[in-house]
Amino acid sequence: MPEESLDGLARLVEEGEALAGHAWAAENAPAPPGSDPGESVQVTLDARGRVAAVKVLAGWQRRVGPAELSTAVVAAVRDASTRRLEAWATAFGESSEDRSTSRASGAPGPVPLDREDFQRRLNAAATGPMSAEDRRAALSELLELVESIERGIDEVSDKLQATLNATHTGLSPDRHVTVTVTGGGDPTAVRFDRGWLREAHEITIGRQLTAAFTAAYEKVDAQGVSKLIADSGIGVAQRRTQDPFGLAHRLHLTD
Repeated sequence: MPEESLDGLARLVEEGEALAGHAWAAENAPAPPGSDPGESVQVTLDARGRVAAVKVLAGWQRRVGPAELSTAVVAAVRDASTRRLEAWATAFGESSEDRSTSRASGAPGPVPLDREDFQRRLNAAATGPMSAEDRRAALSELLELVESIERGIDEVSDKLQATLNATHTGLSPDRHVTVTVTGGGDPTAVRFDRGWLREAHEITIGRQLTAAFTAAYEKVDAQGVSKLIADSGIGVAQRRTQDPFGLAHRLHLTD
């Protein structure tokens, strides 16, 4: 493999790491809480875009009332999602110079890369001699990966829409609050025990709402899109290719 090609590939790895760091910083850019039009509910999302905290503001009964609180919660979640996307776009749209000098606190640092060692190992992998047996084993490994990906695409495509459309319900610990979300994590309904709601303090309502969302997300994780992909051939291929040099070893390109 030509020296300039190896050098370019090493730079590509560095650029990919930098892009991942910028995306991480953008994803974790602070975003203001979302609220409903009546400003009775505030919702804060985590880095995954899921509800991390719900705050029901004092005096909510005068602004929306018990009958409309469910609608207000869903509206606040959607407003928080919009604000988070706007914050992400703003952070990611900063100049590369600004990003390079202001990495977000807690962002993963760059993986140390010795370019000469990187080139040496790639060159050894690409030019090293292979026996006929090793070549057959390498081709068999590659064929398995390709077949896993193709099988996974079919599996995910067949089940994706149904998985996204599925609904998952989470209950608060006291079972007075019920939250329903889709397989993609979008809230579709919030229900309260009306008798309990009339007497509950707004702080308690917020805590129980947050707990119900958490319970619903746990079911999404167990049965949703991430699980679908992980259980498919795509997930198998992802796990087998996470370590490039490990893959090179399985392909008999390195010792």
